[in-house]
Amino acid sequence: MNECNKPCRVGIAIVEDEKELVNVYERLFNKRGIIVCFVAYDGIEAVKKFIECAPKPHVVLMDYRLPVMNGIEATKEILKIDPEAKIVFLSADINVKDTAMAAGAFTFLKKPASINEITKAVENAMGKRTT
Repeated sequence: MNECNKPCRVGIAIVEDEKELVNVYERLFNKRGIIVCFVAYDGIEAVKKFIECAPKPHVVLMDYRLPVMNGIEATKEILKIDPEAKIVFLSADINVKDTAMAAGAFTFLKKPASINEITKAVENAMGKRTT
């Protein structure tokens, strides 16, 4: 696997199991000059790639419904590794918003979120990163 082989000074990780959405996100961030440090398709893969990635991405775009380990559990594990990580949580299930925020998400977006909502949330998270 290709673990964070790009410089991630202004970078994002995409954790999403729908490949079509991953393609949309990658085009969105590339167009805005935001480096995609890595893509993971399940929670376990996200945690593994986050551990191996150096430097760490500024923001993790996290889906909730993932195979193997859901987004809330992956968020908790990533924040154990780097408490300064900013998780932009996306889910069609509004019922998990409070749980995601309690797990440490920086913000929560309800799917389907607009390109503008996603961009604003990611840029806000990047602007507030303290390290």
